[in-house]
Amino acid sequence: MTKKTFITGAITLIIAGFIAKIIGFVYRIYLSNLIGAEGMGLYQLIVPIYTLIILTLTSGVSIAVSKMIAEEAAKGHNINIKRISKIGLIVVTVASAAVSAVLYANINFIVETVLKDNRTYLSVLIMIPCIPFIAAAAAYKGYFYGIQEVTPTAVSQIVEQLVKIGIVMALASQFLKVGLQYACALATIGMAFGEMSNLIILAIYYRYKKYAHTTPKSKNGISRKRKLISDILTCAVPISFNRFIISIMLAIEVILIPRRLLAGGLNYIQCMQEYGKLMGMAMPLIFFPALVTTALATTLVPAISESISLKNFNRVNYRISKSIQITMVLGFVFMAIFAGYPNKIADMIYPGQNVGNTLFLLSFTCIFLYLQQISMGVMNGLGKQGLLLINSIVGSVIRILCAYFLIPKYGIPAYIIGMIISSFVVCVLNFITIVRSTGMVLDVRRWVLLPMGVTGILLFSSKYIYSFFDFLKLNSSWQTLFAVGAFFIIDLFLMALVGAIDWRELLQLLGLKTKKTRKFKKE
Repeated sequence: MTKKTFITGAITLIIAGFIAKIIGFVYRIYLSNLIGAEGMGLYQLIVPIYTLIILTLTSGVSIAVSKMIAEEAAKGHNINIKRISKIGLIVVTVASAAVSAVLYANINFIVETVLKDNRTYLSVLIMIPCIPFIAAAAAYKGYFYGIQEVTPTAVSQIVEQLVKIGIVMALASQFLKVGLQYACALATIGMAFGEMSNLIILAIYYRYKKYAHTTPKSKNGISRKRKLISDILTCAVPISFNRFIISIMLAIEVILIPRRLLAGGLNYIQCMQEYGKLMGMAMPLIFFPALVTTALATTLVPAISESISLKNFNRVNYRISKSIQITMVLGFVFMAIFAGYPNKIADMIYPGQNVGNTLFLLSFTCIFLYLQQISMGVMNGLGKQGLLLINSIVGSVIRILCAYFLIPKYGIPAYIIGMIISSFVVCVLNFITIVRSTGMVLDVRRWVLLPMGVTGILLFSSKYIYSFFDFLKLNSSWQTLFAVGAFFIIDLFLMALVGAIDWRELLQLLGLKTKKTRKFKKE
């Protein structure tokens, strides 16, 4: 993989992710206004179960397939590429079918004992038969990431969101008439059909799109199926186990939050409303910019694996350091935006829901949450799943302790403080491993000090930027959009001015060969 395919692949995913996120935001706004904070809280109870199952089943196979395919392609062993993807597809489909059967046999336990809300029964019942279809898409995604072809996954993301919002909007009036639990079940139906459409798009691309390796000219380096199965399981099982443990810890956290709010004196409806504001409304806003770091983390895994396979460690360090630099800049920019205009952004998207205070507190998690995503991608690319698991457990324990001991007395802000502390600790632990493994030098000045200085200036100026647009006499929503856009442009300009962003390096990463950027070519 060249740098051009690495970064352009990430850019394609970012653009597709942006379109999908915009559609997803329209859907989220529509859904939250349709079912309210209590309904969003009820729907969010399903998400930990969904995350636990899907991430456990899919993450390991997707990463294993992409890594192995990237390594085989680097060695010129094209004969193994399709074989790896087919074996990965079989493994994940069989495993997911078995999991679905176990879940169906224990559905009452999940609803009554784990979730403790019988209104979630229908949603869980709808989700179970969809699991094999959702899991199968992971093997296809691993194949396309491994061959550095991100267009199919980009298209499938957009189609998934369109199908989801289309189904919910078409059936909303009928489901709302029969109660909140059916409205939440409709959201689950939309999610399930969206994921299945994702699979269909990927399967069509896989079946009909022709690549150079589709008809290999020789059987050079062919591996036996038994060895490929062993290699996939050796790589996938530790990653899936990591995600399983992390998802269990996450499920404990999010199920614990409403219960500890209840212990603090709120009634059940108030607890679900506060929970819905945090997880269903404010958190999606915070994670919207993470589409950049998600795309970078996704493309980093096969990129690092390929470079290590070719023993090109300079390229490994270069890709890691540039990804970190981009992540830090974005983290500071969006922290400043969300901290500068929390009430205006929240009221524009969720009118009348009073999400602004929660969004303000969450804004300070941006830097560490985005950086944690990138560091996890790097750790997986370096094959450090064991240490990644330990570090992630440490972070989860911090959040769980904050949720259990502090929420009854201090409420949601205590949990958000726990998120900030835990993400910081996990990032530090991950970077200790990355530096030791690669010898990469941390550029504190360009990654932290310069962006921090620019962020401070912009935060101080945020109200002046907003009031600048008073002369246009716009309504609050449009003035907020203008202010956020101006804030973003000014912030990036200042970042470039002080040297936190080097435009020459960005041009080089994009593959634009100019006289000024040619000197970076050897990286």
